[in-house]
Amino acid sequence: MRTARDERLHELTLAYMEKDILGTKWLWTFLLLMSIGILMTVFDSVLLTLLFPAAFLGSNLRYQVKKRKILESYIGKELATRYWRFWLVQNVVLSVTFTILLIQTMTMSFWQMWSLILIILVQIYFVSEWWLKTQIRRNDPDFVSDQEVYKNV
Repeated sequence: MRTARDERLHELTLAYMEKDILGTKWLWTFLLLMSIGILMTVFDSVLLTLLFPAAFLGSNLRYQVKKRKILESYIGKELATRYWRFWLVQNVVLSVTFTILLIQTMTMSFWQMWSLILIILVQIYFVSEWWLKTQIRRNDPDFVSDQEVYKNV
């Protein structure tokens, strides 16, 4: 006999496995990011750095839309929409921060640049994830995190 939490985890896992080829195949994502890097080098344009966050956001968007529809049947449309909007805002903030940091640190050495970017982005990510999980757990006793879904795949 399945609990509501197990049922939700199963549905979210299936939705994650069905997402588009860009999101499911790490090789395609790697090739896309390498292509963006080559374009940045060839055209010597800082504006092409905007393609990095767009590629990551685009690869996960289809799953997040399906996740929202699944959650609507469990927690209601209002809460599911609220959590989806928070996910979208979180990713836009992380993407904009990444782009700004990348542009500002391009004159530094590779290791300095990526160390600074990771130090700042990781903190923003963990604080926003912690806040989201505390908000969801307060309203939803059967909460299933994305990390649990990734582990179940």
